[in-house]
Amino acid sequence: MKDNKVMIYAICGFVAVAAAVTAIYIFREQIADFFVDVKARIDEKRLSVGAEYADEFE
Repeated sequence: MKDNKVMIYAICGFVAVAAAVTAIYIFREQIADFFVDVKARIDEKRLSVGAEYADEFE
């Protein structure tokens, strides 16, 4: 019985990994767009914080 449980766990793990890989493959463009948007927001915040103190140094 214990051998059957290990086999079931292995199959479930394989199915979960296969599903994750498939989802990444199908939605790769949307995932890339998301990370580009996040990077743009971070860069925008960095620039706006730096500009806030620019007048003090002039």
